[in-house]
Amino acid sequence: MRALMKGMTDAEFERQYGTEAQCFAALLATRQAAGMACPACGNTRIYVSGRRIGCTLCNRRWSVTAGTVMASTKLPLAIWFRAMHAMTCTKQSISAVELGRRLGVSYPTAWYLEKRLHHAMTEREARYVLGAPDGDGGAAPVVEADDVYLGGERNQGSGPAGKTPVIAAAERHKSGRMGHVAMKVVGSFSSSAVKAFADQCIAKTAHVHTDGLRAFNALGEAGRSHQATATGSKRPPRERGAPFFIVNTAIANLSTAIKATHKSISPKHADDYLGAFCWTTNRRRAMTDMVPALCRAITTSSQLTRRSVYAAEPVSLG
Repeated sequence: MRALMKGMTDAEFERQYGTEAQCFAALLATRQAAGMACPACGNTRIYVSGRRIGCTLCNRRWSVTAGTVMASTKLPLAIWFRAMHAMTCTKQSISAVELGRRLGVSYPTAWYLEKRLHHAMTEREARYVLGAPDGDGGAAPVVEADDVYLGGERNQGSGPAGKTPVIAAAERHKSGRMGHVAMKVVGSFSSSAVKAFADQCIAKTAHVHTDGLRAFNALGEAGRSHQATATGSKRPPRERGAPFFIVNTAIANLSTAIKATHKSISPKHADDYLGAFCWTTNRRRAMTDMVPALCRAITTSSQLTRRSVYAAEPVSLG
């Protein structure tokens, strides 16, 4: 387990990504591996000219960050890579204040950088569905799902007022270990919200285990196998093998990560925080590959502008 959870040390990171040239080479190689075509003519044969990429057919040149979440950045790539390392080398991630202090940039710059990396993680994680059979022909994991409220700085007592509703799901393998997790902000715990979450995050053939929340019955209507265990609003046992142990462990880890790093999370940006948490959790067994994995997420990400970040309203399922 110790070897499994060992991540990249700061010294090893500096050895691999300590210079601007090393960061450029790593990002270029990742983009080439993902398939990088000329934005003008679609030609896949390219050449490198200084800090730019050129097309061998039409001679169009563009930046290595063009078309990704890093597009139009004025920051050196070395700053981006140091941010990637800082955000993925711990279970709790890092606040924008602390990130700015480590990188030597202002708080708005650090917050916007972190937001863009969270966006890339969230988009990458949206590709996966829970509960699908593995490629080795083994049994598909059971998907445990539960409802949870994320607190905010406008909490109004112990009830749900002022809190953000979230659906959380986690795979429980036959051995009892946790598999992939997925979490999404929803408008409410309604049947339509549950169905929309399932269509995005859970395989059509999955077996889903939930508590007695009526809205979760929509999982069975969508063609999935659904098992409901009423808990009577009581906290389920917290021992391995108990119902919902896996999903509740994921929720507890999320709560710990948020409380250890942030005073509160805005509902407007909650999905990206959840996506980043799931991205990191789902790669916890490959800690040394965190920076290359985030590099791959960046290369396939969509662009994100300041205007869209500051003007966007929260988009909720249901």
